[in-house]
Amino acid sequence: MSTAATLSGRFQRGLWLSLLNTLLSRVGTFAMGVLLARLLVPQDFGVYATALVVQTVLLTFNDFGVASAVVRREGEVRSILPTAWTVAVVGGALAFLASLLAAPTLARLMGSPEGTGVIQLLSSNVLLDGFAAVPGALLTRELQQVRRLVVDLAGTVTTVTLTVVLALAGAGPWSLGIGHVTGTALVVVLLMAVTKELPRFGIDRTCLREVGRYGAAVVATSLVLALGSLAPQAVTGTVLGGTAAGYFYLANNVANWPVSTVSSAVERIALATFSRARDADVDLDRAVAGVTGLVGVAVLPGGAALALLAEPLVRVLYGSDWLPSADALSGLAVGSTVLVLVSLVVHVLVAAGAPLSSVVVQVVWLAALVPGTVVAAWLWGLPGVGWAQGAVALLVGFPVHLWGMRRAGLRVTPLLLGLGRPLLVTAVSVTLLLAVRLLDDPVTELVTGGGITAAIAVGGWLSLRRQVATTLDGTLERG
Repeated sequence: MSTAATLSGRFQRGLWLSLLNTLLSRVGTFAMGVLLARLLVPQDFGVYATALVVQTVLLTFNDFGVASAVVRREGEVRSILPTAWTVAVVGGALAFLASLLAAPTLARLMGSPEGTGVIQLLSSNVLLDGFAAVPGALLTRELQQVRRLVVDLAGTVTTVTLTVVLALAGAGPWSLGIGHVTGTALVVVLLMAVTKELPRFGIDRTCLREVGRYGAAVVATSLVLALGSLAPQAVTGTVLGGTAAGYFYLANNVANWPVSTVSSAVERIALATFSRARDADVDLDRAVAGVTGLVGVAVLPGGAALALLAEPLVRVLYGSDWLPSADALSGLAVGSTVLVLVSLVVHVLVAAGAPLSSVVVQVVWLAALVPGTVVAAWLWGLPGVGWAQGAVALLVGFPVHLWGMRRAGLRVTPLLLGLGRPLLVTAVSVTLLLAVRLLDDPVTELVTGGGITAAIAVGGWLSLRRQVATTLDGTLERG
């Protein structure tokens, strides 16, 4: 069997292409963010951040888990598509209307009442996403990341170009909203074109039960995760004001650079890979351990570098006016790193047929996050909000997800063993980065620290490729 035909070959090829896709998108949004930070004031970023957080929450449940149900389904998938289309589009329409009506209240509660109009504009993305759910899920199911790369890249280029042009013309936070909606509309059209999948509506009760069984749990999990993302932004805006919300938005955006690059890539292929491993009777415990190790060597050193180099990074890229963002960035980098590992656990719980376990652990996490963030904001201001995310993720989020795995009948030991090499690599990286900080020159620190981190991550990745091939293909070869 050729490497490309094996499950590990498909996983690694899909992951590399998905990483490239996400990286190109991040490069575009990074360049846009740097330019807009020079054109817009923190208050404008606060308005946009309010709208974006609301949109993120709505996007978690507007398709009611249709995409996950399509990706996870065993065997033939065409029969479920009319039901999937109906649920996704109707869900998007309902979320869109709810956002339109609730926009004034949401904007006021998050400390940016002037963001009402931008929230209503970005609500269009929720409606559009309902039309993207099915064709996007079909590409993900078959690990067709080349096509997805082309589609997403076209959307990113459109979003970045239009946003920058409008910002230069003086459109303020509206430039960000218009750019995002236009880019999303283009992605929807292209997804339908490359999959040749147009909306087909209908309801089959058997298919509806199938979608509902996994979709409801996936939606609940995603919603709790989104609320976890919304909580710190909302607390910052309410307790510390709109300007602080702008600083926090920038810090949170930067914290997600290296981590979400990997996380977004993994999210697109993890559920499909674990589901196909399950269908092929591959040992799911070993598959999770192998994939976690491979992802960990890329994510953990990057998160550590971002936490340690927060101050020189903000100073060099955004200017001294944005230095308050660095106070929150270090803690946020820790939290974002843990989120990648958590997302893997969530996907394996869904693939293993235990999605409700992921809901339970997410609720426990959220119950600790909200009061922790509020107390930290009152006591330590913006830095406290950032470190609250890191502390809760590390001390509560990750442990309760391991408990969720045990509750679902999955062994935790293989996953922890899979993290052994990534943790060792990260310890080496941290030691070197602490020495780099002694250079006392922001540009030199960034260049040197970035080079060290990249070399360590790539070396660790290459050293674990064979292990992933063994865990994903070993059972198939023996059979």
